[in-house]
Amino acid sequence: MSAERTFRVATDEAIISLINAAHDQVVFIAPGLSESVASALGARMESPESPKLSITVILDCDPEVFRLGLGTIEGVERVSAYASQNLLELRSQPGVRVGVVVADKQMMIFAPVPLLVEAGSTSNEKPNALLLTGASATAVACAAGAEGETLPQGAEIGAQAMLPQMIEAAKEDLKRSPVQPFDLSRQAQVFSSKIQFVDFSVERYQMTQKTVRIPAHLMGLDGDLEERWRNSLRVLDEDAASVEIEVCSGDGKSTNKVNVGPKLLDGERKRIQEKYLIPVNGMGNVMFRKDQAAFDAEVKVFERLLTSYHDALTGKLQSSLDGIVGQVVRRLLPSVKTKLPEAYKRRGELAGDDLEQMLTDDINRAISIESLIKPPKVTKIYKAISYQSVRSEDFLTRLKEGFRKAKVPPSQTRDIFDETSAALKAHEW
Repeated sequence: MSAERTFRVATDEAIISLINAAHDQVVFIAPGLSESVASALGARMESPESPKLSITVILDCDPEVFRLGLGTIEGVERVSAYASQNLLELRSQPGVRVGVVVADKQMMIFAPVPLLVEAGSTSNEKPNALLLTGASATAVACAAGAEGETLPQGAEIGAQAMLPQMIEAAKEDLKRSPVQPFDLSRQAQVFSSKIQFVDFSVERYQMTQKTVRIPAHLMGLDGDLEERWRNSLRVLDEDAASVEIEVCSGDGKSTNKVNVGPKLLDGERKRIQEKYLIPVNGMGNVMFRKDQAAFDAEVKVFERLLTSYHDALTGKLQSSLDGIVGQVVRRLLPSVKTKLPEAYKRRGELAGDDLEQMLTDDINRAISIESLIKPPKVTKIYKAISYQSVRSEDFLTRLKEGFRKAKVPPSQTRDIFDETSAALKAHEW
């Protein structure tokens, strides 16, 4: 191989050329290798001059190596078979992410290309390797235990043998989580960069739906009837669940007093959803990535409104709770006197206003601020569009219909779909 250029591209062809040019020594260190490079190494192991040729191969057999496209499991199996037939020992270095090929006094150091992310360069104008000669190649060979007095067990790298069971374990892992087609994975990212799934929900702000359970024993029920009792009391209505709070104006410099209740909050939630989120039938909502910052800002303002509402409503109900409890106690007291609950008789005879006080305590426990109001909860989770979804005709059909119903300008959808069609060559829009 010509050494005219120092900065080069570590294509399979360039690596194989170095391997074939060696007379005395080959050292190959990398996360993984392709089948063609494995075949080139195997051919040198079986060549007539192989007894004179020292060959050292150090790899990483982690399944993630193959998922990232830093090599193939077939390449590892192939070079392992050659090594076994020729009584050579493959070596293992977990986590190695640098590539090195030493061929006699020449050495190529390269950055392995993860094919899942990029296709890799074939032009010397976009190099990923250095070709060096002389003492540096000898030093690397010694560090790898391939030259001098250093035994493999004492080498800086590759001290562990790559056992057949390690390769089998990697194959089983890849069966459970297969490698994606590298070229299509890179192309799918063009599409998924435009939109994303969004899980957006608001809980615990519909206060008019709040009810509390009335203990069955206070209604004079016992036995089977107590087990079947499901009666409850609605504590809040629309008026009770509305409060007047100060809300910042659009310019953020002034405030206005606004009557806020569940209907207003629900309307604001729906407005944000309809402005930014695009429903995809049966699959959730999607959103353009370019809108995420504006969406996050509006959700943050909405969260502040929910917090102010919760705090104001808590204060309002706390002041009126005694009245609600008093009404319930007055309604229940006659029936409780007629049929005294067993729990009230356990400690002896009741005197004076004992019964009313005990009943009040029970109703206070049933109708409390903690039982009625919990802080509203906003959930907002972003999820990338998967490659499998992009390849699904069903998903793309539903997505197209979702865009149509949401009145997304056709120019925006054409940009997305044309890009996808050009990359994947699989769908007509």
